[in-house]
This record gives sequence, C-alpha cells and structure tokens, in this order.
Amino acid sequence: MEIDKIKGNDYNLNVTLYVFPEEEVEEIDIAKEWKEMLKVNEELERLEGKIEKYLKDLIYDQR
Repeated sequence: MEIDKIKGNDYNLNVTLYVFPEEEVEEIDIAKEWKEMLKVNEELERLEGKIEKYLKDLIYDQR
C-alpha cells in the first residue's frame, strides 16, 4: 500500500477505500448462442408462415 494514498485519505484505513470487489464476467459461447439464434429464427419463420396461412384462410372464409 502506498503511504501517499493513505495520507491522501487522511489516514483513514477503511477497507473500502483500498479494496475493490472484482466484477464477475460471464463467458459467452458465441458459436452456441449463434446456433440457438438461428434455431429461434427458423421457428419464427415457420410460425409466421402458419399465421399468414391462417389469416388468408380467415379472409377467404369471410368472402
């Protein structure tokens, strides 16, 4: 510990002035997340197609 730093803090030895908690960094598997995103996008496209078909069927039935 640097004496100048302690002097600068008016000799206050409070631990929080000198020790800082480490931040946890979550590691992300980019390849895994990318595959999951592609899978979700495929499911979204499939569902959008179903919804579009249902809407067309509803419009056709109303005529």
